[in-house]
Amino acid sequence: MAWTHVEWACGHHGNQQMFGKTSSREAEVARQAGRKCYACWLVEKWEAEGDPRAKREDRYILAGKIAEGKGIRIIDLPETAPTEIENPLAKYSIEELEAEIARRK
Repeated sequence: MAWTHVEWACGHHGNQQMFGKTSSREAEVARQAGRKCYACWLVEKWEAEGDPRAKREDRYILAGKIAEGKGIRIIDLPETAPTEIENPLAKYSIEELEAEIARRK
């Protein structure tokens, strides 16, 4: 058993507990480098399934704790992430927006 440094395709990095020969651990690190980290994968899965955990601001920290229980330590996860991006134009009707576009031409 060894803790091996891994950098995932999503940009996060951390350590993963790996077992077996050095050559098989190196192959696993190369395979992990082409994937998202466990936390990003888990949050994406929650969003696809409509899981309520996907709407929590601390969803990446929660997913990181779940990953740590599986022998994966992800170091640079965001502590909070907004659940919805507010559209500043949502308060205007389509007609008002079209009138403003026409006025600015």
